Amino acid sequence: MNLHRFLAYTVLACWIGLTGVVVGTALQWSAANATSEVRVQRALNAQKEASASATNSAQQDLTDVPDDLKGAYQIRDDRAVARAEAASEAMGDALNFELVERKQFWWELGVWACLTLLASALLAERRDGDEKPSAHR
Repeated sequence: MNLHRFLAYTVLACWIGLTGVVVGTALQWSAANATSEVRVQRALNAQKEASASATNSAQQDLTDVPDDLKGAYQIRDDRAVARAEAASEAMGDALNFELVERKQFWWELGVWACLTLLASALLAERRDGDEKPSAHR
């Protein structure tokens, strides 16, 4: 009987501890989701800017523009492309982090549910055992 009580309280303590962990992971997943949405928007804006910059350069008649201005336009275009690439990489990293957080949450929730069932079974069995001796008296 003491071993049974020990197991029940150990499972209950693990369940209580894991409840906090699951809630914390859910909050991290929510934050990762918000971060990824921001990064996706930034990447889209940077890609639009790079596309617009390249389109403007292509539409401009660069034949009568001085060479130093041509170089400035090229540097501007290169910077826009570099910003778009960096934003795309940040977006990919944020989406991957969100995916990892989501998987971690679902695994933790599954373990939490199993501990809930196990603790319920152990504590219900203990109550049944406590009620039987008093019924015989």
